[in-house]
Formats: sequence, C-alpha cells, structure tokens
Amino acid sequence: MPDPTTQPAGRLWATAAAVAALGAWVMFDARPGLNWLLWTGAAATGLTALHRGRHAQRGGTLVPSLGAAATLIAGAATITASEVLHVVICAAVVVLLAMQMLLAVDPSPRRITARFAATAPPVALFRAVPHALRRAAEATEQIRSTRARAWVRGLALTLPVLLVFALLLAEADPTFARWRDAADAFFSSWEFLPRVIFFTALLGLVVGAYGYALSDNAAPLATTDREPVRWLGATERVMLLAAVTALLWLFLALQLGYLFGSQPRATAPGMTFAEYARRGFAELSIVASASVVLILFAEHFGQRDRHVRLAQLVAYALVVAVLLLLASAVHRVLLYEAAYGFTTARLYAQAYMMVVAAALVLLAVEVARTLDTGRLFRRTAAVAAVLLVGLLYWNHDAWIARRNIDRFASAGQLDIAYLTGELSPDALPVIVDKLASLPEPTRADLRAALQKRYATGATLATTHWFEWNLSRTRARAAQTAMTPVSP
Repeated sequence: MPDPTTQPAGRLWATAAAVAALGAWVMFDARPGLNWLLWTGAAATGLTALHRGRHAQRGGTLVPSLGAAATLIAGAATITASEVLHVVICAAVVVLLAMQMLLAVDPSPRRITARFAATAPPVALFRAVPHALRRAAEATEQIRSTRARAWVRGLALTLPVLLVFALLLAEADPTFARWRDAADAFFSSWEFLPRVIFFTALLGLVVGAYGYALSDNAAPLATTDREPVRWLGATERVMLLAAVTALLWLFLALQLGYLFGSQPRATAPGMTFAEYARRGFAELSIVASASVVLILFAEHFGQRDRHVRLAQLVAYALVVAVLLLLASAVHRVLLYEAAYGFTTARLYAQAYMMVVAAALVLLAVEVARTLDTGRLFRRTAAVAAVLLVGLLYWNHDAWIARRNIDRFASAGQLDIAYLTGELSPDALPVIVDKLASLPEPTRADLRAALQKRYATGATLATTHWFEWNLSRTRARAAQTAMTPVSP
C-alpha cells in the first residue's frame, strides 16, 4: 500500500516538473504567442488541481478564478503583436499568479487589497524560495531511502546499456542515425546548457509556489481589518473637503463657456491650441486623481462623531465636480484627436479616465456607509481588469491606423512616421488595405516607410508552432500582398 505521506510530494514534483519542462520547451528564447497561453494555463491549472486535492475543505472559486483570469490575459499574447501590450500582459499574469499562490493558503476575498496586489510578486517569491529549498531537502532524503537507491542503481545500469545499443542500431537504420546526429549536434554545441539552467530555475520556482500552496503550516499574510486611527477631526475633515469642492466648482463656473466647447476663446500667451488641449488634459487628470485620493484620505482617517451628514454631502458635491472635470479632460483629448489625429497614448489616457470615473462612482457608494478600502479596490480592480481585457483583445492599433488614414481626406495630413514607426504590426493589414485610397505621393511615401520597417522580416518571423500569433500571421500576409512580385 502506498505511503500517504509521500503521495502529495510525488504529485507536487511530477506536476511541477511537467510545468517547468513545458516552460523550458515553449518559453525559452521564444517570441510571445500561443506559448504564453499554454504555459500560464498549465501553471494555473496545476496549482488549482493540487490545491483542491490537498485542501478540499477550503474549496471556493477564488483560487481557480485567479488562475482563469491569468490564463485569459495570457491568451491575448496570441492576438496582439504589440511589444507594449506584451509587457502589460506579462506584468498582469505575474501579479495574478502570485495572488493565486498566496491566496491558496487562505482563499478569502477580503485579503485582496491594494497593498496585497502591489506586493504579491515579491512576497510570493520570498515565500516560494524557502519552500522550494525545503522540498528539495525532503526529496534528497527520499532519494537516500532503500527503495530509491534501488532505482538509482537500476538507472545507472540501464542507461549505459541503452546508449550502447542505440548507437549500434544507428549504424543499421537511417532514423536512428538522424536521432544520433541531432543529439550529437545538440550536446556538442552546448546550446542545451542555457535551457537546462532555465528549466532548473523554473522548476525551483514552481516547486516553491506549489509547495507553499500545499503546506499545512504556511502562514497566511495578515489581513488589515483593524479600525484605522481617525486622527483627522470632523471639523477639519469638512473644511478640507468643502474648500477643495468650492475651488473645483468655481473653476467649472468660470470656464464653463469653453471647457466643453470646440476651442477656447483665449489661451495663455504663446500657447497653441495643441498645447492647451494637451496641458489641460494632464492637469485636469492630476486634479481628478488627487481628488479621489483626498476623499479616501478624509473618509479613512476622518472622525465621524460630528458633521457626518454634512461631510457626506460635501463629498458627493466633490465627486460630481470631479466627474465633470473628467468629462472635460476627455473632451479635450477628443478635440486634440480631431485636430491632430489618433494615437495609442491618447486612447490609453481616455481608458484611464474611465477607470477613475468608475472609482469615483464606487467611492460615492462607499461614502454612504463605512468606507471599506479593500472592497473599493476589489470593485475598481474588477472594472480595470474588464477594460484591460477589452483593450488587449481589441485591435486598437488597427482602429487608430484606419481613423488616421480616413481623416486624411478632410485634414490633408498624415503622420507616416507614427503609422509605420510607432504602431505595432497589429496595424499593418489595415494600412496595406488602405494604401489604394491614398493619393500620390503620400501612397508611395507610406509604402516605402512600411517596406523599410519590415524589410528584414525579423519583426514578423515565427520559428516554432508555439510562437503562433494571429496579428503576426495577418501582418505577414499583408506584407506579402504589399511586396511587388518580381518578373
């Protein structure tokens, strides 16, 4: 009968070795694509399966949900070829997998706070390393057992015999000969060494993460449910919020005539309309974000023994004023886009404003009752995550290219350097498709710029099947259609 104490360790090492081997195969020195989806899904599924097998009583859907979210975001690497978005995907997946590992020992949603999410990757690494060392020490002890020594001796006798027989058979069969030559080239070039090092490091990380999730004595991170020290007096709290609220409403009243207009009647001396729109957006964005922090500060540390109702009304008035400021900031970006074209930075700025607006609405709900910063963060993070997934799976680079080319008919301006140098290959099929709609010499200039950027083909190259990416596949087809066929 198998020893029940060794079964979890055996499953852990087998699962971790499989995940690490998959990572060393499809992730090492490979371009982002299907491999990110495969490895993230395997890593998250392995932790979920081991956790449920060992801690069935802890149940719940939080741990598998975090793994599913990480896999969903990693799947966007098969859709987009944008290097910027690849960085975002990698960061989001790291955070979600770290949270999945840490929450496995105590899967309570209340533990998810802003501090917890921000510190999850380093804390997870700090927790995983000791567990990896402990599991390695336990494995060493098991190898010294009588049964393990028999397996080691058996392997020591079997492998040399198999090697000799395989080399002899290679002289009699071409398939065996190809395998022999491939193995000789692989080992003689020492190309295997970096991959082995990568596998070893990945194995240690996965073993540590799984070991922590399975450990019965792993100490969960302390939650911060303690009542904060409310050192800000009720009167000071109302004065602070009321002063800022009055200032913002005064600003809105003085500039109501052109905050939402097509163009201001007057700008500062020497300031162009472009500078007005850009600087105005940045400053309004800072004020809006700082106002959210101010309300949080007042609600978290403000005393509630007096002026509670008045403080709530002032906070609501401040929220409305900030929402109007956000609407004005977004409007300025729209004016800037209408005058100078569309860019990813302007699109991301508008997405950020949407998250801030959602945070304000959720904060207003919290103001009506006792503020729970953890609950506010979880709800805001959920909104941000949905928006992030939408941006990752939506080919906004292609949308930006299409809008800029379409507006050329009315504006007569086209930033060729931005279209070909700043946008990712996600936009290439649309640009190539729109070439015929452009007059000369703009068409020729745009074609030449595209050919210069994608001349080598390295940007769109895919060596292995697990590097498959939808945008790169479409971009290669567009590049082939753009390249003239030699007679």
